[in-house]
Formats: sequence, C-alpha cells, structure tokens
Amino acid sequence: MKLYLILFLPGLVFAQWSEDMTAPRIQPRAMVGGQTSYFRISVHNFEDVYSSRWGASYGGFAGVRVFGAHYVTCKYGAFQKGGKSGAPAPAGEELQNAQWDEQWYKVGLRIHPTVEKKWGSYYGFGLGFFAVEEVEPISIFKPIGDGGTSDQDGGTGFYLEVGIDYFILRKLAAFFELEISSGGTRGRSSFEAMSVGGWLFSCGLSYWPF
Repeated sequence: MKLYLILFLPGLVFAQWSEDMTAPRIQPRAMVGGQTSYFRISVHNFEDVYSSRWGASYGGFAGVRVFGAHYVTCKYGAFQKGGKSGAPAPAGEELQNAQWDEQWYKVGLRIHPTVEKKWGSYYGFGLGFFAVEEVEPISIFKPIGDGGTSDQDGGTGFYLEVGIDYFILRKLAAFFELEISSGGTRGRSSFEAMSVGGWLFSCGLSYWPF
C-alpha cells in the first residue's frame, strides 16, 4: 500500500499542477516582455557597405487590454551592424569604418485569445517608426533631389506579427514570434527594395502581472 502511494503521489501532484495551470479561462489585462531576435533587413544594397543583412537584435514590449482579446501594444527594437572589409567607399573612407545603428518604435493592436491552456497563439499589426544613424559620409543612401543628401533619418511604416507562447507559470510565458515590417527613412519610400524593415525572428519571455 505504501509503495503504491509513493508511486502514485508524483502523478497526483502533476495532475493537480496541470489542472491549476490549464483549467481557468483567464484574459489578463496587461503584459510586458523582452526578447532577443535575429533580424534580416530588406534594403537591397545593404551589403554594398555592411557585412551582412542578417544580425542580432534585442527589444521589448508592453500591452494593455482595451476590449475582449484586443491589446494596444507598444514595441521597441534595435539593430546595429558594422562595415565590411574591402575597398574604400566613393567618399574615400574605409568601409570597415561604417556603422549602422537602427531603432524602431511600434504601436499596434495584438489579438491574444483567452488563456485556456499552456500553449497559446496570437497575432497583431500596427505602425512602425524607424530611426537610422550612419557614420557620414559612408552611407548606402545615394544623394537625392538636387544632389544633396537628405537630412531625414526617420520614417514610418507598418508591421505584422504572429506568435505562439507557452505558459511556464500562471503569469509567465515563453514565446516565439515572427514579425514582418516595412519602413522608409531619409526621404525614401518603404517599398521592399529600400525598406529598413525586414524579417524578425524572436524568442523571449512575457509576464502577465494582472
């Protein structure tokens, strides 16, 4: 009998934990989180100056439920890249001196269904605001207008996101997310060839305080 109880106890505890985690239907009112990402920028001639279109990124987000399963979400991210080795740029500068420093701020709507199980999914969309700094005069942006370079280093665009999350604890979840964004800067359009947005593959943790 004692042996039976010893063998049965872990299953009983796990069943209770599983029931506590998955049985309630909850719709949290707020969420915050952080992530690390792998980013691929869309600018077609990026590798004329910089070492790769791929690189690490980091960021975070916060959201508040406004109605139903809809959350107003604010997101932040950053991406840096150094110049490649090679011949001098047209300006006479060595390419390895180049430095790309991009930041983005996004606001949108995320749809996250009621949390019923440990696994869940969500999707969202919204507007993006992009800022880019480079080491002048090394730049992938050619002169525009009457031959002068634009002093605009900010622009706008949009993003789409889809993700899955797994609730490790009742208020803590791990997630994987795919985001596609498009944004223009320095007077350029946000079409694919000159977009400073791109593909963002992210994983991180989210916390649902209440």
